[in-house]
Amino acid sequence: MSEVTQKDAIALYKNDSPDQRAVLALKLGHDINSGTLSETELALAIAICEQLSEDIHVAVRQSLAQTLRKSTDIPKELALKLAQDVLEVSLPMIKFSELLADKDLISLVRSGDKDRQLAITQRKTLSPVVSHTLVEEGDEEVVESLLHNDGADIEDETLEAVLDRFQNSPAIHTGMAQRHKLPKHVVERMVDLVSDQIKAELLVRHPLSEILLEKMMLESREDAVRRILSDPHSKRDAALLVKKLSNSGKLSAELIFRALEIGDRAFFEHALAERVGIDLNSTLLLIKDPGERGFAALYRKAGLPQKDFQSINYLVDAEYRSKRHAPITSSKDTFAPDEAEPESWLTATKNTKSKWRLF
Repeated sequence: MSEVTQKDAIALYKNDSPDQRAVLALKLGHDINSGTLSETELALAIAICEQLSEDIHVAVRQSLAQTLRKSTDIPKELALKLAQDVLEVSLPMIKFSELLADKDLISLVRSGDKDRQLAITQRKTLSPVVSHTLVEEGDEEVVESLLHNDGADIEDETLEAVLDRFQNSPAIHTGMAQRHKLPKHVVERMVDLVSDQIKAELLVRHPLSEILLEKMMLESREDAVRRILSDPHSKRDAALLVKKLSNSGKLSAELIFRALEIGDRAFFEHALAERVGIDLNSTLLLIKDPGERGFAALYRKAGLPQKDFQSINYLVDAEYRSKRHAPITSSKDTFAPDEAEPESWLTATKNTKSKWRLF
């Protein structure tokens, strides 16, 4: 037996100072973690640690947990004992110990202690069953922390449960959008719940179909009216959406045309300004130019297809320059929520082409 472990054993029984026992706990943990102890020395070191785990002074047990938090050479019973201690002792073990099994973690989650739940969300990896239990038992802060852990395995069913519980939480929506992978049906649900900032996050991080991209980026007249009536001070950040689309190479001519067709002025105006590289006020002046030469120049500079200019100019005339034409969309064109979705959510009828037959 080495002199080091002999002295350690003597120190345990002769030392009345909790500070010195705390130092002893740190030393023993370092020795165990070093992997240099013989089988006999390791057994003695663990035996002393087990005695220290029952020390009356929290500082001693806290030092022990801190130094053993990543050890896989100690008995699981010792790791679990420390994990179930007071918070100062338990949190390092809960966050780092690989000896804790899923059933141990689930038991800790269901204890209802928020600090322990948060520590579990910060573990290097989490199984689907532990992640689901955290979503069931944890509050908004706990679930948000879970979503930001890329090592957490979160199944589709659990993500659906998150949206069910926290459908009005911007913090949860942000955490969801920043996940490295989201299933298509979850993204589709989020589109109708999240802010423009989070939509931009979804756009950057997740592949989207053309239809879902339209639904996410564009706002119909009916949507705009509902938003304004529910919150007269609300503002839509069309500029942000356009910028993100442009940066990702997805600000297509078709999307710009579709915005105009459904009366999404904000998107149409910001899109032209972005493509041309001028400010919004100048863009509006060129769009509304009664002589149409200003808009023709803007259109060319934006690099939009010349073959579509006459059709688009007609819509611009109807939307911006006169009241002679009927509105581009009307309430009767909106399909009922329980009907099957047409080819595009923005298509006014169930025909494969838009009502204007222009695109």
